[in-house]
Amino acid sequence: MISPDILLKESKTLAVLGVNQDFDSYANKIVRKIRQIGKIAYPVNPKYTSLFDEPVYTSLGTLPSKPDVVVFVINPLIGMSYLQAVVDLGVKYIWLQPGTISQELLDKAEALGLEAIEACVLVVSNYL
Repeated sequence: MISPDILLKESKTLAVLGVNQDFDSYANKIVRKIRQIGKIAYPVNPKYTSLFDEPVYTSLGTLPSKPDVVVFVINPLIGMSYLQAVVDLGVKYIWLQPGTISQELLDKAEALGLEAIEACVLVVSNYL
């Protein structure tokens, strides 16, 4: 299993599920932090096509390029519905933020061959 700091260091592009209209939400903070450390961050939420004067992607399938990691900042029940799309993209890693984890989600991710990282992106990024 890859460590969160190594994964973040080696990844160039991350998709972030759960961005919303609250500028200070964790998902939005994660998008800004990923960009601040020189990575590409794709905000994803099916409810929006743009937020804060920038594009938001309505699904993982609409991203302009394949991410190295998909960051989950959504309820685990909603997260379950994204796992197959992650696999379909050929992405190997999902990054589960605190509060987004359930045993059912972890079990399904493992069954699909995904590697789940359980850590806070904001904390890990402080060590880069």
